[in-house]
Amino acid sequence: MIENWFDFSLSVIAGATAFLCLFDGTRRLGAYGVHRKAVLMTAVAASICLLYGSYAYWKYEDLKWRLIVGQTQLAPSQSPKKFGRTSSPEKREILSLARARNAFLESGKLVSYVDRSGGSKSFVPRQEDLERRESVVVYYARLESAARASLAEALLWLITALVAAIFGFVVSIEKARTPN
Repeated sequence: MIENWFDFSLSVIAGATAFLCLFDGTRRLGAYGVHRKAVLMTAVAASICLLYGSYAYWKYEDLKWRLIVGQTQLAPSQSPKKFGRTSSPEKREILSLARARNAFLESGKLVSYVDRSGGSKSFVPRQEDLERRESVVVYYARLESAARASLAEALLWLITALVAAIFGFVVSIEKARTPN
C-alpha cells in the first residue's frame, strides 16, 4: 500500500530516470567509446540506483535488527523463589503475577507464578492479556512484512541497474553491427 504519494512519485521518477540514463550511458559507452558525457551519465544513474538500493537495504537491516531484538527471549528478572522472604505474600504474588503476564505478552508462554500461600499456580491470561498479546504478534508480523518489502526493493534496484547496463551494451553492439 502506498503511504505517501509524494515519496512514491519521487521514487518512480528517480527510478525511471536512473534506468533510462544508465541504459543510454552504457549504450553510448559501448557504441562510441569512453567520453565525458557518457561516463557522467552512467556514473550519475548508477549512483542513484546505488543510493536508493543502499537506503532500502539499510531499512531492511534496521527492521531485521528490531525483529531480532524484540523477539529474543529475555530471562525473567527474578524467579518466583527469589522475591525475598521479607516482602509480604501479597507483594510476592503481585510481582510474580506481573512476571508471568510479561512472559506471556513477550513470548506467548504460560508460566507459573507464586500465590499468596506460597504455592505455584499456572498463569491464566485474561481477555485483555490475549488482546495485548495479539497486538504484539500483529506488530511483529507487520515488521517482518516491511523488512521483506525493503529487501525486495533493494534487490529491485540492483536488478534494474544490471538490466539497464546489460541492455545498453547489447543495443550498442547491435548498432555497431548495422552499417550506416
